[in-house]
Amino acid sequence: MSDTSTRTHHRVCHLCEAMCGLVIRTEGDKVTDIRGDKDDPLSRGHVCPKAVALQDIHEDPDRLRKPLKRIRTAPGEYQHVEIEWSEALDLAANALASTIEKRGVDAIGAYFGNPSVHNYGMLTHQRNLFRH
Repeated sequence: MSDTSTRTHHRVCHLCEAMCGLVIRTEGDKVTDIRGDKDDPLSRGHVCPKAVALQDIHEDPDRLRKPLKRIRTAPGEYQHVEIEWSEALDLAANALASTIEKRGVDAIGAYFGNPSVHNYGMLTHQRNLFRH
């Protein structure tokens, strides 16, 4: 049995540095409406077409909703298998740790572009994510 109650979520669009405030309405897992948040002090209810298109991205039937792991089935042949998020994050963390152990901390780089460089929280707390 799925939850079909209507809910309102106040979020921020992550598609560019403007970080416009959004009001998103949902029924269960389905997005029913996306509008600009009139109470947002910066965007004051204005949003561009990209923000409204977030609904299309969310509802896209081809969108990946779970991580995939590439498994070698034969020489030169692979298949992708759905895995849980916890396993995917563990695989990524272990691969990063292994790379640092083998090649040093300079072997790992991070790219910070839009919108994280314009996000005060990301600017002030990135060092907590990257300790080296």
